[in-house]
Amino acid sequence: MAEVFSPEQVEKFKVIFDQFDQNGDGDISAKELKGALKLLGQKTDTKSCKKMIKAYDKNNTKRMEFKEFLDMMANVFQYHLSHPESQRNNGEGLDAATNKKMEDLFDSLDVDDSGFIDPEEIIKLTEKLGEKMTIEEVQELIKQVDKDGDGRVNKDEFKRLMCSK
Repeated sequence: MAEVFSPEQVEKFKVIFDQFDQNGDGDISAKELKGALKLLGQKTDTKSCKKMIKAYDKNNTKRMEFKEFLDMMANVFQYHLSHPESQRNNGEGLDAATNKKMEDLFDSLDVDDSGFIDPEEIIKLTEKLGEKMTIEEVQELIKQVDKDGDGRVNKDEFKRLMCSK
């Protein structure tokens, strides 16, 4: 599933992955994943992180390699696109590192560098993920997240979406 991202997006995800890979060994352990998720405002335990890694660990190393991380990110983004009602907060109060990671992720999804994720970008992304959405479905999805009513997702709206549970 990781093939859905452009080379620029993959490069940005690599930066995020490398930040999670605290010891620089090229993969993420359950402990490192737990720490990374904590930075992103997600409370979890090591056992849950082991389960997450196992779900994407294609070669049974009990660690998450970069390609496996990309697969997880594709699934996470697809989930949040299809469950906007799960918003938890407005993304305010993020620490500087988490805020930067959120902005990097947003930038990787803003393919045309417009400062917004628009319906066309969402349609292209969902098609790459194997989903077909009509423009009406995408507009309805955006409407649930779009606080300023402009029909696009800006960085603040994206942060609210990504900080949801």
